[in-house]
Amino acid sequence: MNGPACICLVRWPRLYVVIEGVRYEVESAEADTPTSALFRAWCAGCGAEYTYPFRIVAAQTRAA
Repeated sequence: MNGPACICLVRWPRLYVVIEGVRYEVESAEADTPTSALFRAWCAGCGAEYTYPFRIVAAQTRAA
């Protein structure tokens, strides 16, 4: 179930998921997480669906 591939210059530069109307930044993960099992992530640059495992980025680990 693969959607269109990311067309950004650097593939998958930033990812996000929307849960109950709130947008969260996510990052790729080695294996599925509860979040990636239930929701889909999207590329913030081009809007392509990210069909691989991901996890939510903790607020304090995000770069400024």
